[in-house]
Amino acid sequence: MVKVLFDHNMPPCIAKALNELINIDGHSAFALRDLFPTNISDIEYFDKLGRDWIVISKDLKNSRKKAERAAILNNQVIAFYLSPALQKKKIGQQAAAILWHWDKMLAQRSLMRNGLFQLPENKSQFRAL
Repeated sequence: MVKVLFDHNMPPCIAKALNELINIDGHSAFALRDLFPTNISDIEYFDKLGRDWIVISKDLKNSRKKAERAAILNNQVIAFYLSPALQKKKIGQQAAAILWHWDKMLAQRSLMRNGLFQLPENKSQFRAL
């Protein structure tokens, strides 16, 4: 089953809400602070994750940093970064977009060994980063 980690720049309430919706299928969602110390670096927590994980973040800059990208790819993580337009939306709209794309995110996780993708605000496809 898939585990989803919402990093520190994502509202923990989205992780809790998504967890309630996906755990009936055996998946789980967590806020980063619920699993790791608040001062953990991105590379450290990527190194602790693995093939069963999806990370959701707003930190698009992270997707362009060489060390962070390498940690994601080497640890077989799939990372989704909210598009700039989606980041400007209210929390409920961000949660709705994540939920709308959930089945496609699961499919991406099962098809891909690793990867970094931008999560659109609308119903369009993911963009590889």
